[in-house]
Amino acid sequence: MADYAERANEKLVEAITRIKESKGGDKEANETVTELLLNGTAQFLMPVMITDEPLKERKILYGVIAGKDGQPFYMLFTSKQKIKEWNKEGRKIKTVTHTFEEAANKAVGDPRIFGFVINPMTDDFIIGRAVIQNLLTKLNGKTFGLEGEKSNEDEDVTFQDVREDEVTEELKSALTEFCEKNDDIIKVYLRDMIRNKHLDYVLVICHTGSMDDIFPEIMEVCKKHSHGRSVALLSAKAPVASKATSGAEAFFMK
Repeated sequence: MADYAERANEKLVEAITRIKESKGGDKEANETVTELLLNGTAQFLMPVMITDEPLKERKILYGVIAGKDGQPFYMLFTSKQKIKEWNKEGRKIKTVTHTFEEAANKAVGDPRIFGFVINPMTDDFIIGRAVIQNLLTKLNGKTFGLEGEKSNEDEDVTFQDVREDEVTEELKSALTEFCEKNDDIIKVYLRDMIRNKHLDYVLVICHTGSMDDIFPEIMEVCKKHSHGRSVALLSAKAPVASKATSGAEAFFMK
């Protein structure tokens, strides 16, 4: 009987196989992979090691594999069988299960990681860091209904004045420097957002042009200067943007 991850990932594996066979030319298969990653259907097993520190101080260390030039990539497996095919020595492997979004947030939070390899030694399907960041941008867009859809979470999200501390000031400074050089960015708000009981930064960006061009670069700035704090990006064109900026002043404006 197939394991849970294998059942959840059947369409994903089929689409990856088609992409490999077509050498990337199967547009429909590429769209299927993107959809499955974004809608949370795919479930990935990630090898981990748990440190020996006292219980409250223990950390989960994610397994990596080296790319062609030695760069480290996180490993994502779509089934227990795929792990067995990689782990030919039969070592005892601990794993955690993550959605793509959960794994992607781990990856972008670690500047050493160059991306993902899905099913190393079998499919060897690589998703690079830039693509991961772009997909996270799209995920943030879906969360807030950037395409005009009503978000199921809108009513559960609250916004408040951003916390004022050294990390916030560093982030504002870095973002201001970036925005001054980008002609497509008109105005930016930085607020605190409470979503699903989690406190995150949210950047509301008034921009011209496509957010697909701007947001990955902004996310890269945030990654370097948010010191591990989560940052969501929101277009000022989104329906919930007025709620996010209500009563607030932009920290950057042209």
